[in-house]
Amino acid sequence: MKMRLLPLLACPACGGELEFSRLEALPKETEEIESGALRCKMCSKDFPIVDSIPRLLPGAVRDRRVAKTRSSFGMEWLRYPGSRIEDWDLFLEETQLGPDAWPGRLVLDGGCGMGRYAHVALSLGAEVVAFDLSESLLRLVDEARGNPKLHLVQGDLLAPPFHKGTFDIIYSQGVLHHTADPRRAFGKLAGLVQRDGLIAAWVYGTPGPFSSFSTNPLRAGREGLQRHMRLAWAVVWARQILSDLLRVATTRLPEGLLYALCHPLALLGAVPLAKYLTFSVEKGYRVRLAENFDWLAPPFQSKHTKEEVRAWIEEAGCEPLQQLAHGLVPKVGFLSRKR
Repeated sequence: MKMRLLPLLACPACGGELEFSRLEALPKETEEIESGALRCKMCSKDFPIVDSIPRLLPGAVRDRRVAKTRSSFGMEWLRYPGSRIEDWDLFLEETQLGPDAWPGRLVLDGGCGMGRYAHVALSLGAEVVAFDLSESLLRLVDEARGNPKLHLVQGDLLAPPFHKGTFDIIYSQGVLHHTADPRRAFGKLAGLVQRDGLIAAWVYGTPGPFSSFSTNPLRAGREGLQRHMRLAWAVVWARQILSDLLRVATTRLPEGLLYALCHPLALLGAVPLAKYLTFSVEKGYRVRLAENFDWLAPPFQSKHTKEEVRAWIEEAGCEPLQQLAHGLVPKVGFLSRKR
């Protein structure tokens, strides 16, 4: 943790200011604080700094599903391959922001995993706070020690430990649907964006009623689906129902066993046509393995229509600017501006 990070942080329990309660020596602005503790000036709660990461969880994790979500994503991202060259294009596509939007901006990566998108935002000239619930942040510790623009914070999206109106840009890609309350999590993130700041987020989509599905924005090259929209709607509904039934079993399996069972799915993901029976068609075997585990392991996995997500955005005092286009399976993403 760097001294530069402290003014951005707030107590996740009460929102109060934090101060160092245990620190051997006051470091320079850019030096890493390897260990110590932070204390809230209002409620006097203490939070440790371990492995250079302030651990700002609001309290003991008592919900079994939250604990398993934290554990399963820690396992996944600690094993996930390093950042890939295609992450750059995918990041710009999903955030719906061009390269010129990032230089000099203070950015929150809301649910960073092992930091694949944090790397892109940094390379575009942003100062990035990488925020996650799991131990996957350990993948970024060495890099943060050598980069004054990268900060690491462990915490919960439903109780984010930052002052309101802190960030210029927030992005949260494929994360909110893995919380107990995605609508509230979006509202919490929106509160951290300064006025006229931007928030980019996407969540898993559901086919929903046909009136919603048939008006979803399709990615270029997928226009042919319009001629078979009712069949596509039925196929996506069938896929979702089968997936949800399978997850009734897989979310109850020990993580090590489930990870082992994902190997056959990863092999199948390289077979033409049959690969669409799996949950990842990526080129790399290890990526397919991790992404199948990603789909089957987390206890929380909600799915939403674009109408639902638009309502979250407006409720949080934001204005939708653009919606993410997608393929057959809905992927509901918006770029919004804080009013």
